[in-house]
Amino acid sequence: MDRYRYPMISHSAVAVASTLLVLTQCFPQSRSAQSISPLTSSEKDLVESSRKSIIETGLSDSYFETHFKLVNVLDREADRRVVWQFRVNEHQTTVVDAIGYYTQGNQRIATHSVRNSLGRTFEITRALTRAMALKKMKSCMGNFAGPVVQYGSVDGVAQLVLSAEAKRMESTIQIQHRRERELDAEKSAGNQKKETDVIESEEDNRHPVVVLGTINLVTGKCTKGGGLVAQ
Repeated sequence: MDRYRYPMISHSAVAVASTLLVLTQCFPQSRSAQSISPLTSSEKDLVESSRKSIIETGLSDSYFETHFKLVNVLDREADRRVVWQFRVNEHQTTVVDAIGYYTQGNQRIATHSVRNSLGRTFEITRALTRAMALKKMKSCMGNFAGPVVQYGSVDGVAQLVLSAEAKRMESTIQIQHRRERELDAEKSAGNQKKETDVIESEEDNRHPVVVLGTINLVTGKCTKGGGLVAQ
């Protein structure tokens, strides 16, 4: 029977943009192309294989050389990754390619996470300025926090977006209603239905609903969606 093996990888995603893969930190035990040279032959093979996989999603060699920059290489038996910086105009973000494999007979076939995380790519050469993107986010979402640039698959096509979380503002009426529900729940601890309400209330408190939004940095379109945040 064929065996499948994939390395673990951290993800950062905006709900409305599905699984946008982003890592904004470097790996302390990885090899940095800027600080350590030369790379080993195995690391060079990983880098070249990752570069080829990204180009095959729809980019030209010249575009890749202009907009992608090697950041880190991690080469372990159970954890192999190549980290790239992607830049368009003033925007930059990180693309992580986790390399796994599956076996076919006696042959080991490499797999690259960027094929799914990016989907089909096209060459983005112009984008909204950051100031304009932030202005559009404010108009679309109101007050927001934590804007971050992301590059990844949206409906199968790689998009460059600015994502952020709307600031949660609980009204006085909402606070009053919540406190009344909590008080009623405490007084009715022996009632099964009330116990269920308490559990649901506690679940809501542990997982507050937030509004997430993205501004497409090419088209300027704003998309909003809901998500749960674990505390």
